[in-house]
This record gives sequence, structure tokens and C-alpha cells, in this order.
Amino acid sequence: MHKLSIVIPVYDEAEEISNCINSLAKQTYKDFEIIIVDDGCTDDTIVLAKNTAENNNLNLKVLKQDHGGPGLGRNLGSKEAQGDILIFIDADMTFTDNYIENLTKPILKHDDVLGTTHDYEIAVNTDNIYSALWGKIRVSKEDAPNVKIFRAIRKDKFLELGGFDPKYSYADDQTLWFKYELTPTVAKDTTCYHKNPETLRGTYKQARWIGASWKERFFIFQKPIMSHLVSLLCFLFLPFMIIGKVFLDMKKGKMDIINRTKFYSYKFTGYLVGIFRALFLQRFAK
Repeated sequence: MHKLSIVIPVYDEAEEISNCINSLAKQTYKDFEIIIVDDGCTDDTIVLAKNTAENNNLNLKVLKQDHGGPGLGRNLGSKEAQGDILIFIDADMTFTDNYIENLTKPILKHDDVLGTTHDYEIAVNTDNIYSALWGKIRVSKEDAPNVKIFRAIRKDKFLELGGFDPKYSYADDQTLWFKYELTPTVAKDTTCYHKNPETLRGTYKQARWIGASWKERFFIFQKPIMSHLVSLLCFLFLPFMIIGKVFLDMKKGKMDIINRTKFYSYKFTGYLVGIFRALFLQRFAK
């Protein structure tokens, strides 16, 4: 068996980290270490992580960095990892019991497989109105072959390729696609449960983080004068974008107008503030 290193960057994840580690403790594959990278936490995330790992007799290592985003955290964790295979997860994820075993199976069986991604990802908190508006199925089995995110990868190759680039912000875990057009193999029977933002504040922060990634993801934001003009025009048209989206939802029979107006107001504003921060302030972290 190859020892695995599970790398989890955390930034104020006190409400989620224990569930994540408890889920890892139930995995059928047992030969792994957990590396928590403290990305500038201001809450009890690290204390809870240590206590939960100790209660489950899990091998946990904690590293610390200034707040710079999950990409930098994953890179730091990877350099300190003892395993042959790296697994990248988020603190608000939980899993079916055979997730790790099935995620790594193609890598262990086939020398030509660089890394893998899971084939099904579900939002588990869609009883909340704002979470539901983000959508329940985050990765469907049909769409999994189009996913560019490596959830497991050979450590030597990952380090050789230079790891993740934080300039891609929210999309930094797609660095290997942006730079080298490398895509993961879909690992069968790998179900992951995730959470969507449940509050308007959480919606804004998530959208702001996504918006910061537009600077590198979309060509129009890579041209200095054009990017500044487009971002400013978007701010001017923001009210019309919000009204237009709510109107389209109403045409589809989705009539929770007040909550939808609030949701799209925070979401679209977050997108635009995110790209503004990336363009003018060079800020990419969440």
C-alpha cells in the first residue's frame, strides 16, 4: 500500500472541520496522513482539528502560513507530505466510506494515470434558500469528464509541474489545465458531499473569490484598458443584471422574488468586487 497525504487548507472552518475529519476516519483505505494548513485562521479550527484527529487516532500534521488562499496552502502541504499520492480536499467536504480507496485506485493500478477527480459531488444543505440557489448537483456523473480539478495526484509529478498558482484565485486548483492542459482521470464510485454558502454574506464572499479568478480565466480581463472599462461598465449595469436574472427566474415559475433579488444582488456584487480587487489591488485570496 502507498501512503497517502491528504492536504486540507483551512481558513476559519470551525463549523466544518470536525465533520470532515470524522468522515476521513471512516474510510476503508487507512494508510494516510492528514496535513492541515492554517491559512491565517482566527477561530478554533486548528484546536477542533487536532482534537477530532486525536479522538480518531489519525495522523495529523498542522502547518501555518499567512492568509494567501488554498492554492498556496496546498503547495505548502505538498512539500511537507510523506505520501506518494496527494489528495486535495476542502474542510467542508464529507465522503462515502470508499471515497479515498476508489479515488486512488486508478493511480495505483495504472502507471500512466497522473491523477484523478471524483465523479459525483452533491450540495447537502439545499434546504437553505440561499444554498439552494447555488444549485444541488455541483458535479454530475455526466459532467465529471469535463472537470479540470485534480483531487488526487502523484506527488513527484505535482511538485515537478510547480504546484498550484494563486493568481487563478478560486480556480487555482485548475492550474494544471490552464498551464499545461492536463486533465484528471475520472475515478468511478467517488461521491463527495459539499456545502454551498448559506447566508448572504457567505454568498458575497464566495462570489467575490470567484470574481477574482476572472482576471486570469477570461481573455477580456487580461487587456489593461479593456478590462478596466468592462469592469466599470458592469458596475453601471449591475441593477439591470440583477433585475434581468430575477425576471428570467420568474418566467420559469420561480417566484420567491424577494430572496432571489437579495441573492443575486449579493452574488453579482461579489463577482464585480472580486474582479475589481484582482485588477486594481492584486488581491486574489478569499
